[in-house]
Amino acid sequence: MKPYLRVLAGMFAGITLWLAFVELIHGKFSPALFQLLFTAGLVYLAVGKPLRDLRVRKQAEYAGLAARAEAGHRAYLAGDPAAFAPPPPPAQPPKFRRGIVIASLFAAAFVTFGIISDISDGLDAPSDENSPTTAPATPSSKADAATPTPTAATATTNPPSPSATAVMPNVVCMNLQAAQDAIQAAGVFYSNSVDATGAGRAQVWDRNWIVVEQTPAAGVDIDEGNVILSVVKEDEPHGC
Repeated sequence: MKPYLRVLAGMFAGITLWLAFVELIHGKFSPALFQLLFTAGLVYLAVGKPLRDLRVRKQAEYAGLAARAEAGHRAYLAGDPAAFAPPPPPAQPPKFRRGIVIASLFAAAFVTFGIISDISDGLDAPSDENSPTTAPATPSSKADAATPTPTAATATTNPPSPSATAVMPNVVCMNLQAAQDAIQAAGVFYSNSVDATGAGRAQVWDRNWIVVEQTPAAGVDIDEGNVILSVVKEDEPHGC
């Protein structure tokens, strides 16, 4: 295989290894196993021949040293002056080609940039890219459906919990980072976020996500861990 094709195979091996890692994060073990097997094949194409060539070269060098040592020993026993001749210089290792080094650096930079972009985009599972997702409901409709109308009866029968430590602010239409900051400013430092589309995407870069629903509603007493923020990516429909 040509050296540049091996560089290309190594680049795709890095990409498929990252995709396998993302599948494992989402708990999709079958696609992850397939990606790992494909990665192993690409790694073999990328470095298999150079490793085989290195092994053959080393074996030839060792065989040559052994043959020269045996010939020198026999010449010495026979009194041949050639036994005292200096050994031939060792074979020079193959030189690195500048183009291959540049191509390898470019491929590594490309893979690194793709990984960073994927992290900032929320680590979508590759196997979910073609699956349909449920569009999130608008904040007003779901919030109104989930929040009962306050009445005197509910105020009497459902007093504030004695363990509540803060009052829930209105964080709908904020980015996830700003929403978390607002909740922490209210006195609660642990909140949960979920993908409102149901795709189970991880919110790695909080500022790239928009809150479309909050539980509980604004004005309700909250405590550590009982806040749930439903989010979508900022470039997806969110009704804000």
